Amino acid sequence: VWKEMITLIKLNNIDKYYNKSKSNELHVIDNISLELPKTGFVTILGRSGSGKSTLLNIVGGLDRSKGRINYDGLEVNDYEMQKIDLYRQKHISYVFQNYLLIDELSVYDNLKVALEFIGVFDAEEQKKRIEYVLKAVGLYKYRKKHADKLSGGQMQRVSIARALLKDSKIIIADEPTGNLDSEN
Repeated sequence: VWKEMITLIKLNNIDKYYNKSKSNELHVIDNISLELPKTGFVTILGRSGSGKSTLLNIVGGLDRSKGRINYDGLEVNDYEMQKIDLYRQKHISYVFQNYLLIDELSVYDNLKVALEFIGVFDAEEQKKRIEYVLKAVGLYKYRKKHADKLSGGQMQRVSIARALLKDSKIIIADEPTGNLDSEN
């Protein structure tokens, strides 16, 4: 029996240009409408440079676009970035392609900063969450190691751990396994 999909995110007529109205204008996202389900995984495939990361950044509110986005009933039109920022802060986590770790901090402290950013300051709660996610990604023994001393795969797993800390409705992951071996 077919059931209607319950939508979490709905994109309507999304357009994204770089260098609009200039000689080097690039129309990266061209009038895309898309519905993303409330549960499950969605994979976006395409050639390098086809706009996958740009689309993810638009969905996550990191990049401006023209069009409408509906987040679980919250309607956002065109450039209402403040609305997107508030939604993202509570409900969206990221696994960035380039990790975005603070090199001079330990793995533990990178995750602690992420928790403080979302308002979790209780040391016991921080410890509990950080230990859980580090064990989940197999990096607990590296918790005191500085981020700049990690391999690419280890940095990727710290980035994944950081996304899991928040317990978000949505995790946006841009090439989350690109630097991982098959075991990880």
